[in-house]
Amino acid sequence: MNFNFAQALAALPTDAAFQVANQARAPQDYLFATFLPERPVYDYQAKSGSMTVRTTMAGLAAMDSPYPEGGMIEVDTFSESTAKIANKVRLPEEALRQLQNMVKELMLNNQPTLDVLQNEALNFVDKLIVQAHLDTFEWLRGKALVTGAIDWTFNKKNLLVSYGVPAANFLTSRSGNDAYSGSTSKFWTDVRGARRALKRSIRAAIAHPDTIDDIVYNDANAIWNVVDNGSAVTITRRAGGSSSGTQAEQSEQYRITLIPYGLEGEIMDLANPGQTTTVPFMPRGKVLFIGNEARPRFIVGEGSTQEVQNALGYTHLAPTVEGGGRPGRWARVYTPEQEPWALEAQGVSNGLPVIESPNLIVVATTTMSS
Repeated sequence: MNFNFAQALAALPTDAAFQVANQARAPQDYLFATFLPERPVYDYQAKSGSMTVRTTMAGLAAMDSPYPEGGMIEVDTFSESTAKIANKVRLPEEALRQLQNMVKELMLNNQPTLDVLQNEALNFVDKLIVQAHLDTFEWLRGKALVTGAIDWTFNKKNLLVSYGVPAANFLTSRSGNDAYSGSTSKFWTDVRGARRALKRSIRAAIAHPDTIDDIVYNDANAIWNVVDNGSAVTITRRAGGSSSGTQAEQSEQYRITLIPYGLEGEIMDLANPGQTTTVPFMPRGKVLFIGNEARPRFIVGEGSTQEVQNALGYTHLAPTVEGGGRPGRWARVYTPEQEPWALEAQGVSNGLPVIESPNLIVVATTTMSS
């Protein structure tokens, strides 16, 4: 057969690219997706509108008297339109020439070529379209969790969302000598502050690896012991905060496990056309503390349940017009009618991170040593 992407694509199921886009799941190394997991929803509006009744202690009642009221009702009013995320990528003619040579080699050896072209096209969708959407949503989750808001301008469009994280949960920004790399570092002060704000129940503490280095390698932080298992770094302060002490501090407030998160996404460098730059999903100079909420609650429509420890909310994946109203990402790959030498793929997602427990987020900030 001839090298013909159009023929190969015509032999695919009509929704093959859509299936590729929706079979994709946020990789395990996307840390923020564990706290705001993706959820396909038949609604273009991202919202958390369930009524929650929290348990309050039963009160005293006199004989032959009305019962006292119990329970505290909260109504979450978060509601935002989803953001439309889209991209298109064209496979350059040079790459198609390489594929053409590969197909010729297969034909000479009497090997099938149709499957090769189909798999190449779907891999193109998976790696350059779908992966780009996964990266964007992980970056948006990071913005929501670390700043309590999203304020993103791209393509002359502005996405502005506020999640209602209490102002007191953003600890005093540390700079100069008080920075975590400074001579009067306030790192342990901030750890204690986060513990108090989260009722001494920290589910996770996340920081960029560079931030952790500033903490660990500063004598002012009086680090007595470091246990690094590759996925988490547990540090303990020296007794009394002395940089030369020989004993570990026994108080739990001077021991913390930090999860290093240095994964990055690649974006177009608007200042240098044709170039790209990387952005970390977890910003340098921040420590994100996430708390547990073990208090029982009743969510109307879901029954009595315990707070899910891992989740602070979810990532709303709405339908798309392009996908015929089906929830989830939409994608397609095709050969433009007037450009038979080209292969192009497009993808669209409508979605938004939704934080349902903003009170369980505390953020510490420090300037970096370099």
